[in-house]
This record gives sequence, structure tokens and C-alpha cells, in this order.
Amino acid sequence: MFNYSNVNLENLKKDLELSINECNSLVDNIKTLKNVSLSHFNELESAVYDLSGRIAFLGDVHPDEKIREFGNIADAEIQNYALQIFNDLDIYKKFNEIKIDISDIEEVEFRKDLEIDFNDAGHGLEHDKKNRLSEIDKKLIELGILFSENIAKDKTELQFSKDELRGLSKNELTNLSKSGEKFVITMAYPDINAVTENCTVRKTRETTWKAFNNRAVNENSRILKEAVVLRNEKAGLFGFKTWADYRLQNRMAKSPKNVKAMYDDLIPKLHKAAELEKKELVIDDIAIEEIAPWDIRYFISSERSKVSNIENSELKKYFFIHDVKIEMFKVCEEVFDLEIKPESSESAWHEDVELWSLWEKGGEQLAYFYLDLYPREGKYTHAAVFDISSGGSVRQELPVCSMVANFPNPNTGDGLMTFDEVETLFHEFGHVLHNGIGKSKYTRFVGANCEWDFVEAPSQIMEHWVWKVACLKKISRHIETGKALSEDICEKLNSSKNIGASLLALRQVSFGLADQHLHGEDFNDSLNDIERISQEVTNINYPNDTNHLPAFGHLLGGYDAAYYGYLWAEIIGDDMFSRFENEGVLSNSVGVEYKNKILKPGGTISAELMVKNFLGRGWNDEAFLFQKNLIN
Repeated sequence: MFNYSNVNLENLKKDLELSINECNSLVDNIKTLKNVSLSHFNELESAVYDLSGRIAFLGDVHPDEKIREFGNIADAEIQNYALQIFNDLDIYKKFNEIKIDISDIEEVEFRKDLEIDFNDAGHGLEHDKKNRLSEIDKKLIELGILFSENIAKDKTELQFSKDELRGLSKNELTNLSKSGEKFVITMAYPDINAVTENCTVRKTRETTWKAFNNRAVNENSRILKEAVVLRNEKAGLFGFKTWADYRLQNRMAKSPKNVKAMYDDLIPKLHKAAELEKKELVIDDIAIEEIAPWDIRYFISSERSKVSNIENSELKKYFFIHDVKIEMFKVCEEVFDLEIKPESSESAWHEDVELWSLWEKGGEQLAYFYLDLYPREGKYTHAAVFDISSGGSVRQELPVCSMVANFPNPNTGDGLMTFDEVETLFHEFGHVLHNGIGKSKYTRFVGANCEWDFVEAPSQIMEHWVWKVACLKKISRHIETGKALSEDICEKLNSSKNIGASLLALRQVSFGLADQHLHGEDFNDSLNDIERISQEVTNINYPNDTNHLPAFGHLLGGYDAAYYGYLWAEIIGDDMFSRFENEGVLSNSVGVEYKNKILKPGGTISAELMVKNFLGRGWNDEAFLFQKNLIN
């Protein structure tokens, strides 16, 4: 295991230099070998991959600002080095000499993937176009890192009096820092969630929502527009009409037309349901036609409290983060035949970070994973799982990943989670399982390295367990009494799952539409116009002084033209969970089959085939529509 705890600028710089030299030696070896094979390319790819996990990863998580800055600098250098490899004509010639065993599916897929990368590097382009492509790729790397860095560096804070925070519980107020007599609301998720879900003062919710959605707006608006223009130009170099056409050619969706078809089919159903939801949820004498985005989670939270007959502040007392985490592990151990063990976290980059290991029950160790769960200054602001190492090398034998999130910190506050945060924890742990269980002899296909519009399915499916009575009784434990939620409350919580489901789904659709707009034919439209047009689908009133796109990290974090994948994958995840619905929510037999047929193959076979192998048929949206109460 790489030791992150004792890194400093000097040894990181030395590691970067030595590792690039090692990679250069591997490149020279490929160029001189008479019998080059895919394993030589895999060794090189693995070396680059692990280097990124040792150094570039620190740009998102390390507590020292100078090391974060160096991590971002190194990230650019590593990404540019990878570009250089695929741009190298001699390497490309050696790649074309490789003979493969066509009966070996992994070999066939790996060669096909490498060929795509070489084509994307411009080997089929004329000299001038290839040079321009190289300039664009380098600039996009620079812009992507700067975009993410600006979001992480945003230090927006708001101050409110106790009266302006009416509705927040005593514990929630205690968790907030103070400036004199005022309470400080940071842009960290625990603070934002407390206000948007529970504050009865509408003006406070509005101010908080706007501040959160306007993070980095001044710095990142220019960066986003520049990136979008460059992407469109790059797509044109390859003869594609739009960046979305170019990006989706090797995804499950294949083309923007299929994404549009999904939205066109779903939106009318969501609109019909959402109109009814607004009438059912609206409170505080707010006119239906005046409902704003800062009202939605507050409405849903209020209604959920009524339906479940338990206040949010009381419900949180059942979800202390360490208890939820341990019970989540036990559910996964039971369902998927796994063992999850604590390890010494001496190698971690911060004292709050934990290290765990993942094992087959009674068998071999599969992986390690870190949990970096709490907010801190300069850290990645969202929730995600970072793939640190794919394993299988002398540097790191087993895969390693890290969940990076921003949940309530029990070391500085009460550590009590909202129900949405519990759902997020399960979601992200689905990625951890995918990264740890997925296997391949090639780095390219280990774990969650699969089609980008399938990658969220193994995390979306995990959210289902949170709502099921059998699971709820396991993961809930009152912080004072130690008792689990009663079966009656669990049943009521389960019945509250779809409160506001269509309104929330339309919010997700609006994000996907904005992404498709940015990367479609009308990419040159202003960010404000794109924001306004995409928000129309929600049928609620959005303000004209807010634009969340510059703070939408996904747009320069790999989900460009692909944010639709969350909804696409949710539909698949719901369909896969239908087997658990029919055969047992905690069924070990279904769980092991899911582990072996969905998680273990990684990216070695197509997602369509994996899902068909598990379901015994092609996937459809019936379970999704049923889950959302859109069909009977």
C-alpha cells in the first residue's frame, strides 16, 4: 500500500519524475521489441494509472493546499503524458503488429479499446488536423483541472440569526460554527441539507440555494464555455456534427437521438405526476404557481415527516454515521457473500480517513478501500469514488479506491445523517463494491471501468436497500436508546419513498438536457440561455440571477454529453433490483449471482450482455416506471 501519510512536495516530485522515467523505459521497450503483445501495453497503462492514484488524487483530498496544488499540476502532466503515448506514431505502428487470440474475449475487447484511443489521438487525421487535435486535448486537460479546483476553492459562507434558521433542530444548530451571535452556513452538504430540508424561513432557503448554485460562477463560466467550444471543434475534426455525437458513439446509448428518445418518452409522464405532486406537497400558503427550487426538498421533507410520523430531527437520531456504515457493511456481507474488515489507517492522508479491506466470505482478499467521509477546506465538495489503483502489479497487488464524501463529521459534531445522506452513502458504496469486485487481466477493464452510461447502475441499485423494511431495521439504531426503528415506522418510511419523485426526477432531467444542449448543435448559446431552457422542463419557477452550470463539476469531470447516464443507469438499476423484489430483498442467492454476473466482469463484456445474463432478458423501463408510480 502506498503511504499517503508521510508525503511531502519533495518526495512527490521525485516519485513523479522516477515514474515518468519508468514509463519512458516501458515505451522504449515496446518500440524495440520484436514480439510486442497487449500485456506490454497493459503494463504501461497500469504504471500511468497507479501514478495518478498516488499523486494526482491528492489534488482532491490532501489537507495541505500546496500538496493539493501539486496534485493538480501532476494531474495535468500525467494526462498529457498519456496523450503523448497515444500520439506516438512508432507506438501506434507497434500496436498494429500485435497478434491476438480471437477466442479470448478480453484480448479482443482490449485491442478494440486501444484502437479507439489511437484513433482518438488522431492517427487517421491529416497532419495539420492532428496537430490541432493535440493542442485542443492539452487545453481541455488544463481547463478541466482548473474548473474542479475553482469549485473546491470556493469559500462562500452565509450568516443567519437563530430566528432566520427556524426549523433547524438543536443538534443541527449545534453543528454549525458561529460568528458572534450569527450562525455560519458553509457550502458543505451537511449545512446545505439542514437548511434546504428543514428551515421554515423561505428567504433563508432561497439565499442558501442561490449561494450554493452560484459557486465559482465568475471563474468557471469562461472555462466552461471555452471547453464546450473546443470540444465541438474536436468533434468536427473527426467528422462528427456535435461533441455529443462523438462522445456517445461507444456508449450504450450510441447517439444523442437515443438519449432524446428516452427523455421524450419519460418527460410527459413525469409532468403529469409532478403537477399532482405540487398540489399535494405545497405548504406555508405558497401558491402552486410560485413554487421555487428552494421549496422542493423542504416540501418533500415535511411530507415525509407526516407520512412516516417521525420528525426529521428525530429520524436523524437513528442514523449515526458509524452505526449506519457498519450495518451497511453487514447487509452487503449477507447479500453478496463478502467480508469487510477494518485495517490500520496509518497510510491515510488525514486522521479522519479510514482504511478497510474487502474479502470473499471465507476466501481470498479482493481489494482495499478508503473512506474519506467528512468536509474540510479545499477538499472535493461532492460525493464520489476515486479509483486509486486497479491492482495486479508489483506496485500494488490488489485494487484500491476511496470514497470521498461530505457527511456530518462525528469528530466535530453529532455525526447524525439525513435519510438522503444515508441513501448517498449506499449509492457511493455501490461504486466501492464495483471497483473492488470487478476483475480483469487488463487494467482497462477492472472494476467500474465499463461503459460510462452503465457505471452508475451498480450504485443506483444500492439505493433500493435503504428503503426496504428488512434493511431499515438493520441500519437504524437510536443514538441514545440503541433501538432500531419500529417496523411500523419502517413501513411508513418505505411508503414515503416516492414523495416528490417526479419533481426530483425532472430536476435530474433538466441537468441532462443542459448537458446535451451544451454539447449539441446549439453549443454556442449563452450559459444563461442554456440554464433557462433546460429548467423549463421542471415546470417550477427558477430565478434569473443563478446559474449552476459553472459549479456543475460533472461537466468537466467525465460526464460531458453523458449526464443522461444517471437516469439511464437508474432505469437499468431498477430493472436489476426487480429480481430482489421478486426473490427476496436480502436474498443471498440473487446477491451472489448479481456479484458474479454484474460486478465481477468489470468492463470485460458489454453492459447489455451483463444485464441480459443477470435478468435472463434485455432490460426495460417497467420497473423504473413502477418504482416512480408512473404506471400501475
